Amino acid sequence: MANISLINKLRQLQPEVYKSKLNTELIDELKTLQSHLTGEIDHIPSETQQSKIEQERLLDGLKAHLIQMELQNRQLQAEIGENVRAQGDLNKLWCAIEQSSSVIVITNNWGIIEYVNPKFTQLTGYRPEEVIGKNPRILKPDNVSSGEFRQMWETISLGKEWRGEFCNKKKDGELYWEFASISPVKDAKGVITHYVAVKEDITERKRADEERNNHLRELEDIMSFSTITNEAMQDESLFKHLSTALRMHFKPDMVVVAMIDRERNMLYVPLADPPLTVQELIKHEAVLDPSFCAVLTKGQMHILNDIANESPCRCIQYKIEKGGYVCIPLVAGGKTFGMVILFKQNMGCWEGEKARRLMSNYIGLTALAIHRLELLDIAKHTNVTDELTAVYSNRFFNEILSKQLSLAKRRDESLCILIVDLDHFKKINDTYGAVVGDLLLQQVARVLSDFLREYGIIARYGDDEFAIIMPDMFMNRALVLADDLRRIIESTDFDDGTTGQAVRMTVSIGIASFPEQAADQESLIKCVNKALYRAKEDGRNRIAAI
Repeated sequence: MANISLINKLRQLQPEVYKSKLNTELIDELKTLQSHLTGEIDHIPSETQQSKIEQERLLDGLKAHLIQMELQNRQLQAEIGENVRAQGDLNKLWCAIEQSSSVIVITNNWGIIEYVNPKFTQLTGYRPEEVIGKNPRILKPDNVSSGEFRQMWETISLGKEWRGEFCNKKKDGELYWEFASISPVKDAKGVITHYVAVKEDITERKRADEERNNHLRELEDIMSFSTITNEAMQDESLFKHLSTALRMHFKPDMVVVAMIDRERNMLYVPLADPPLTVQELIKHEAVLDPSFCAVLTKGQMHILNDIANESPCRCIQYKIEKGGYVCIPLVAGGKTFGMVILFKQNMGCWEGEKARRLMSNYIGLTALAIHRLELLDIAKHTNVTDELTAVYSNRFFNEILSKQLSLAKRRDESLCILIVDLDHFKKINDTYGAVVGDLLLQQVARVLSDFLREYGIIARYGDDEFAIIMPDMFMNRALVLADDLRRIIESTDFDDGTTGQAVRMTVSIGIASFPEQAADQESLIKCVNKALYRAKEDGRNRIAAI
């Protein structure tokens, strides 16, 4: 039994001591025991010896006992070697954890911190003694929801690994992002005793992702704005879209668009949001002479960040007590059309290359659209306009209708189309002649243009027919406007141009709407022509819809 008690004693020792004991005490005791056994055999008195067979049996038993002890010794040596190797592996693991570039946090099964490595202190600023014994929630910012933490605890408490991202707070209050992998540690019975969290600082990656996403959103917004400006047919619509975009990105207190009237060489303000007159915004000298403004003459952006420490431009009439403004010229095709002025009470709000670039993009696209509309206006004397009436031609009407329908689909808006037919116009031509007929068509076109300037786009559809496109218009409103137009034409005295006699005319009007009545251009044209036919069949000088 001496060998058994010795082994138990050795098992209680540390590996280093364990090894030394094995090499000294155990070996010595084994040798002593062997000598003792051999001596016992040698000193058996001959007179008391058993038979030769019994002696050999005893000796064999003693030898077997010795062999068994030697085997146990070798086994014990192997176990000690394994323990030494395990101790070495543990030392390596400990060094790896201490020197790891990842943050490592170990908690008990209640979530109380028991260990943090040096990387934790380097990242958070907390020393081990400041967090050990506390819950990791000390890192959670006040404005961050606890939902993510609850989900994490539900997962790991079931013995599963959890992976996810946290926004945490350093000791100095700075926020940072980390990616965490949290795993449960179980004992031999499968009971969770600890949790090990391995975490990586991903703040820079998150910041880069956010910048990239912001850039993508800006590009998408610019592309959308570019599409809108390319499809706009009026300056007023352009300026409204521009104001919306600038307010979304820069949140100015006021948006002003000042344009140059080249015929009169004066400034006018087609848009001020909130509304103000040109006299309240721009000094009289600049209104009468646009060259008085350096932004308009040089075509360069001007920024005033702090009105308290900087002198305002000599052309700005609007008084601000704090903050500043920025003036950006509308330049396209080598021509300056006007400028955009943004006022804001915050100082330094226009600084930064990114802000200036973004403003320039939106305003540059607007300037290009204005230039396009100017070219279209010039093109009224070409094939896009009707030579006689100066409204859009039938061919160009189809192009405009196609664009407006695409825009209405994208914006989920309604659109109405009207066909205006001059009643019995052939009889008028036969009575007064073709020259008078042409003159009357010109006068009708002017009446249509004056009345529908804010509501629609007019084109000559046939010899005695006009087509009107009304974007963002519902049927009920279109019916009211169409009837008002019918009454105006009916009550107008048209000049025959020769005798000075007044000529009275009436019109029949057909109306159709998208998408309520037709989902495409071809169907819409068929619907409006059918409605016009009904108006004529019902007696003319009336309006009709399908």
